[in-house]
Amino acid sequence: MIIEYTHPELGEDIQGRAGFYTAVEELTMPYKGREILYVMGTARLDRPCCGGACSWGYVQVPGFLVRRHVRRDDSGLPVSEVEIVEDEDDRNRIRQALMDRHPGAQVEIWGKQYAQEGSAQTSPRPAP
Repeated sequence: MIIEYTHPELGEDIQGRAGFYTAVEELTMPYKGREILYVMGTARLDRPCCGGACSWGYVQVPGFLVRRHVRRDDSGLPVSEVEIVEDEDDRNRIRQALMDRHPGAQVEIWGKQYAQEGSAQTSPRPAP
């Protein structure tokens, strides 16, 4: 399944319910002759219920890069075509490779739930 992916503005804090998340870097990784597109970032809880502020790193994987920067959205952000990784074995191997590259980061690989017919996708908030 191919979706349109709106690239996040790197370094911009996005307000969440209990804190912020920030996309820091966008990278690719080779996998079976294709490129996996992924975004590294940080998430911060500013209002945790049981203590002080905390933060962690995350990696989001929209999927295989099909065509980079095919257009710009209404805000001027680049939009690419990305194919969601549907094969469970591939998802597990990609997850493990990214965990090896970025120890301690939470890895989220997008699934079909991120596809909305006819509309571009933007990086959602990382799961706490």
